[in-house]
Amino acid sequence: MTGQVLSAVSHTVARETQERVGWAKLFARGCTLLHKGGRNAPPPLRENATNLFGYGTGRRSPALAAALLLTVVGAARAVSPFATRVLDYSPAPGQFVNDPAYNDPSNALGPPEGAGISHGNETSVVSLGGFGGSITLGFDHTIENDPLNPLGMDFIVFGNAFWLGGDNQRHFAECAVVEVSRDSNGNGLPDDEWYLIRGTYLSDPLGQFAVKTWDDDTGDPTYPPALDTWVPPGRTGVWWTAGFELPLGTFAPALQVINNPSADPTREGIVGYAEYTPVLFLGDLDGDDVVDDPGMTPEAFYTVPDDPFRAGITPGSGGGDAFDISWATERFTGKRVNLTGINFIRVTTAVDALQGVLGEVSAEVDAVADVAAAPPDATVPVASTWGLVVTAIGVLIAATVMIESPGRKGGVRP
Repeated sequence: MTGQVLSAVSHTVARETQERVGWAKLFARGCTLLHKGGRNAPPPLRENATNLFGYGTGRRSPALAAALLLTVVGAARAVSPFATRVLDYSPAPGQFVNDPAYNDPSNALGPPEGAGISHGNETSVVSLGGFGGSITLGFDHTIENDPLNPLGMDFIVFGNAFWLGGDNQRHFAECAVVEVSRDSNGNGLPDDEWYLIRGTYLSDPLGQFAVKTWDDDTGDPTYPPALDTWVPPGRTGVWWTAGFELPLGTFAPALQVINNPSADPTREGIVGYAEYTPVLFLGDLDGDDVVDDPGMTPEAFYTVPDDPFRAGITPGSGGGDAFDISWATERFTGKRVNLTGINFIRVTTAVDALQGVLGEVSAEVDAVADVAAAPPDATVPVASTWGLVVTAIGVLIAATVMIESPGRKGGVRP
């Protein structure tokens, strides 16, 4: 009997460890299994017998029950909500690609180091260099496409954007396009189909796809860069980068300060890109650069999404740019796809511009996080007032949005 229940628990833990959203949901499911027996558990004991956890007419077994709970929790905690692997790092030329403080791709692993609304983090980011520079990150589990997540968001990308003077209408930001992939063949490598997260200014993905030519011969003006220090390590001769290019008028303004293009200052006019929203100090619950909860962990704080459609940062969120896997489309056709989850995320600098003394527009990545699922009985915050979603044609349209309600009933319903 004990062996059967242990086998059922172990099977559930193994399955959830591979596919889970985060340790909290796994723990909750494990507890449910322990309490109810689970669908793979043995049949109920006969009358006057006792089951493993003391239900029935006999004595309980608290020590064994506690041991099994610790087994479930231990396995669950092994799942990190943050990226755990760098699968590829291919920076384009840029002023920081030879600087050890900025060219270590492992800086994108683990939790971010928030620097607040008015300053960008410069201590734990990796630079992608100019247009087409990219990084591909992997996780130790599948990020689920869960419409019942807070705000309907599934993952968060953290960069080092900030608001000029603390004004949430003026972003110092170097935006990047995000793509996602599912490990369909199960080999742990990002060699399956990639899908595009289409932001608000990617109305024509095929037409906006561009290839950039580079040359390490900086004395030849035919191809950039013009400085030897901008050539990424290991690059020689002529090579190319490619990606989806964002319009310079909006994404490369003077001094790289992007003004919110929305006519309504309470709404955000740029949605669906990385490195646009600041990352708050750990424990700053209301976005005022003051730490309210010094005991908060990165796992608890940086897995709460900001509402990407509202200006400012949602109270309780650590900031960064949140994404819904349901926004994914085929890269060039714009056709919506139905991904149940993803294993890999690629972030690519999407602006091809030089900004004088500021150098090239180059996205930086600090971390990527899986959004934490809400506990089963929690009241889930949902975007109940803005009523907008990103669609496959890259514009904002009205949508039906469920209002906040208890029991994880919230979510965005396109």
